[in-house]
Amino acid sequence: MQLNYKEKRKLILEMREEKEELDMQSAISMFIKSRKLKNLTENTTASYTQTLNKFTAFLEENEIIKVNKVIVEDVQEFIQTRIEEGNSAPTVNKYIRNLRAFFSFLWSSGYLIENPMEAIDKLVEEKRILRTLSREQVLALLDVPDRATPVGYRNYVFMLLILDTGLRLEEALSFNIDDIHWKEQVVQVFGKGRKERLVPFSATLAVHLREYLELRGETDTSIFFVTIDGLPLKRRTVQEEISDYGQLAKIKRVRVSCHSLRFTFARNYIINGGDIVSLMSILGHKSLHMAQLYSEMFQADISKQHNRFSPVHSFFN
Repeated sequence: MQLNYKEKRKLILEMREEKEELDMQSAISMFIKSRKLKNLTENTTASYTQTLNKFTAFLEENEIIKVNKVIVEDVQEFIQTRIEEGNSAPTVNKYIRNLRAFFSFLWSSGYLIENPMEAIDKLVEEKRILRTLSREQVLALLDVPDRATPVGYRNYVFMLLILDTGLRLEEALSFNIDDIHWKEQVVQVFGKGRKERLVPFSATLAVHLREYLELRGETDTSIFFVTIDGLPLKRRTVQEEISDYGQLAKIKRVRVSCHSLRFTFARNYIINGGDIVSLMSILGHKSLHMAQLYSEMFQADISKQHNRFSPVHSFFN
């Protein structure tokens, strides 16, 4: 039996009332489940959870339990508390991005009539300075690991990998042995948002990857880089060891990390004749903002390349 319009309308209102009773914890649970269905990385999901737990604690302090009771002023006050507690603009903007995703999900799913994030703008951030290592610093850094030991050679190859490909730390830690396509000289990785891409590597790096693989031996995991116990290499371990190498190499004015190695790859790619478009593809960037950032960072290097390859200059020389 078909319902008439009055009955349909009554059911819609009843459903809306039920939705309006949704509390923050239930809403967060639904949201996190929806993010996992999108196959996002564990780090991204953890970032959402951290933000939402902090926001929920703030709401509870102000006796706000239901999501439909959250107003734009609540979000503004939460942001202000984060600033007063010393959070930097990039950190606060991370909270804003995560809250925007959360409330957009609730609004598009019909749990909210109004989205409290619509009037919230990100904070203005200071322009980032992406510091890179000089050729001399890179050579000094690579000279530190004891390549006669399994750990030393593994770390040496790990640094070579990032310097040769520009992989993110998580990408370098998570690819499998079968993700290396030796004939094509590319490695298959999953970047931010679980987006797959193929990243080329040099013949020089290929030699070291094969040598490490032979040294690595058989383990219970297919992850390429492992500990001496055959377990997947951890983020913290790599970060601490590379930082220690930087200190032993007496590198000044640059914080030696996987990030700085990635930026060093990018700059040298441009210096050696690469272009911004292909660089962005290799690094896994889609944002025009990042293209602009790299262009500004490497402007002097790009200008030198233009002087070398200018069509007009070639016409008359």
